[in-house]
Formats: sequence, structure tokens, C-alpha cells
Amino acid sequence: MQSFYRFIDSRIGIGPKQWASLRQHLTVHTYKAGEEIYRAGDIWHDIMYINHGIVRSYIINDKGKDFTRQFYFNTEESMVANLFVLDLTSMTLQVPSKRGFEVLQDCEVIRFKKEALYRLYDRYKLWERIGRKMAEFAYIDMESFYHDILTQTPKERYVKLQHSMSRLLCEVPQYHIASYFGVTPVTLSRIRQDLKKEGKLKVDCGADGGT
Repeated sequence: MQSFYRFIDSRIGIGPKQWASLRQHLTVHTYKAGEEIYRAGDIWHDIMYINHGIVRSYIINDKGKDFTRQFYFNTEESMVANLFVLDLTSMTLQVPSKRGFEVLQDCEVIRFKKEALYRLYDRYKLWERIGRKMAEFAYIDMESFYHDILTQTPKERYVKLQHSMSRLLCEVPQYHIASYFGVTPVTLSRIRQDLKKEGKLKVDCGADGGT
């Protein structure tokens, strides 16, 4: 719980009374690699803060092709979008999620129900601010994601990824990294080889990349 407490306190500050009001609604859950936290078509009712481990969200198109949308992890490189395992659209509108959420490495998450959070919104201005900030971060993440797809090559996006999740590049399977960029694993290997020749490969995972 301390990791989650420090995260909130570092951003908006939180007193013992406010923390106690939330703490009673928090539960810790563990998942094994290969498990699905939520499946496409499920309706979200929880917010999850990731303590450790790796989760990915993915979309399957009408041809059955799998595309990774986001990675979730908790390291010094994590942004807010990586720390919260959540489909905000599904939870807010109570509609089926278009994404699945798969555990890549054994993970532990702190879960709290949407209904409990909304009750805290009504009771404390502080939690309403937190909810607003989460929505803002989710929007910023979506804008950044689609901006990069439209304006950057896969090679440029890989260089950027080296700065935002370098510690995980060798831990996430290559085909998931490739699908995140919308390329094949072979193309991703070529991108790494080109960057290595140019002296721009920050993390060398070998010819096969991750596991």
C-alpha cells in the first residue's frame, strides 16, 4: 500500500483522514503470467494500481490480428498511464471494453471499486481532484499515442520507447513490442540492428529481443 500512498501524496498531498477514507476500500490482488485481468467485452468496475509486474492491454482486429495498446509497470520510468491498469471509457460509460488485459509477468495490483471512488468524490474535494487528474492523464496519453503513430516512424517511436521503458524492453516478448509499433518481429529486429550500427541502441537485447 505504501507505493500507492506515496504516489498520491507526491502529486496532491494527502492527510491521514483522507488516506483512511480510501484505505478501507483497497484490496490487494495477485495474478500469474498468462492470466487475463479483464477480457475484451467485459465492463470495467475497478481501478487498479500496479505495484509490480508487467501487464499489457491489447486489441484484436476483425482479422484476428493482435495489437498491443499499452504496457503497465511500476519502475522509476513509469508515467501515470503505465501505473493504472484501467479502461477509463468502459468504466465511465459502463460499456464493454474493446481491449483485453493480459499479465506478462506475475503482478500485484491494488484494486478499488468505481462506486467507492464516486462516493469519495461526493465526500471529499480532494478525491474529485484525483479523478479529474486521472481523466486528464488518460486523455493526454491517448493524444500522445495517436500523435506518435501519425507523425513518427516505427524507428523513431522505438528510440522514444528506449527512454520511457528501457528496463522492460528485454523483458517483454519481442512480438508484443512489434505489435505495439504495428510491425513484424522481423522488422523490429532490423530497426534494432540499424540503431546499433548508428550507435543509438540504448538497450541491446540481442538478436531475438525479449523472451
